[in-house]
Amino acid sequence: MIDSSTMSVLIVDDAEGMRKSIRGMLMVLRMGKAFHFAEDGKDGLNILRKEPVDLAIIDWNMPVMNGVEMLGNIREDRALRDMPIIMVTAEANQEIVAEAAESDIDAYLLKPITIQTLSDKISYVLEKANNPTPMIAHLKNARNLEDKGNIDGAIEEAKKAVYADRNSSRPIRELAYYLYKKGNTNEAKKWFIHAAEMNKLDVFAFHYLGQIYLERNQINKAAEFFNKAMDISPRHISRAIDFGKILVKKGMFQKAQGVFNKALSLTNDPLTLHEDLARYCLENEAYHYAIDLMKFVIEQVPKRHDLLYRIGIAYEKINDPQEAVKYLLKASANDPNNIDIKIHIAKNLIEQRQVLRAEQVIRAILSIDPYHSEARSLLIKCL
Repeated sequence: MIDSSTMSVLIVDDAEGMRKSIRGMLMVLRMGKAFHFAEDGKDGLNILRKEPVDLAIIDWNMPVMNGVEMLGNIREDRALRDMPIIMVTAEANQEIVAEAAESDIDAYLLKPITIQTLSDKISYVLEKANNPTPMIAHLKNARNLEDKGNIDGAIEEAKKAVYADRNSSRPIRELAYYLYKKGNTNEAKKWFIHAAEMNKLDVFAFHYLGQIYLERNQINKAAEFFNKAMDISPRHISRAIDFGKILVKKGMFQKAQGVFNKALSLTNDPLTLHEDLARYCLENEAYHYAIDLMKFVIEQVPKRHDLLYRIGIAYEKINDPQEAVKYLLKASANDPNNIDIKIHIAKNLIEQRQVLRAEQVIRAILSIDPYHSEARSLLIKCL
């Protein structure tokens, strides 16, 4: 049982003023005895793993690790997952409601926070925690059985949760999830569809429907459901990235590009994501898209000379030696003693039958390393 007057509270917000304001209201309400503070989700998690905390009040929009990401980590941690969570947000929209449902959040507060709304939310959340409904009790039992590897038992508890509250989509989707883990994808699909029909914002159901169709290699249907999940809760860009990577692995580069573009339009760090996706595409032979991604980074950060070499190699892979040489020469200008770059320039010049230019490059290599075997072999081709 959590006692509101003696409980330990974690307040996570990147604004110091908001952290102090929430603590001040709690003190007026005589709620909480010990208080912990963090300015982002990462620091908040570190505190939770070191200090006993009864209730967490978390801001939705934070740097480093936002509130939704922190929630996901909490719900996946056996020691922390049952902790009552209140999310604080300045916005009230479909996206937040969907993310709250997906992360099993207990309640959310809209800014500006008042003493009355804070009091009401905490009282509501603690009442639920101290006196769980039969549905919640069965779902907790199901999760504990899953932890022990008893999926059949988890399925039975999830069924009891469905019967305990026929108006909620949550136990339905949980039942579908356990059926999916059991390998019964036909039954799982039926229950996921039922959950999605009951709750049009059930991102979890749409995501797993996409996964089921993906496993059946029905790519168009998979894309349909993954896109629905992303449309409802677009901040979960990892969902788009994972799906796009699967499409790349299957050689479906055009479809993957559409999915990646959606993720790029949503990220708060487009340069890093452009580069990460470019690296993945290069490793998996999606060269054309990798080139576009790297060019975008160079346009924003012209001093990223290291990307010039990668673009040159990508053009080389798609048999465009003219463009390859163009970018490799730029890379070499910034790293004149890099023999590897010069070797690739020479190869692409030879491919274009520009042997005199190739010979000049090769002799420049040999002036650096007179015994370079590959350069000497290339020189023979030029003579």
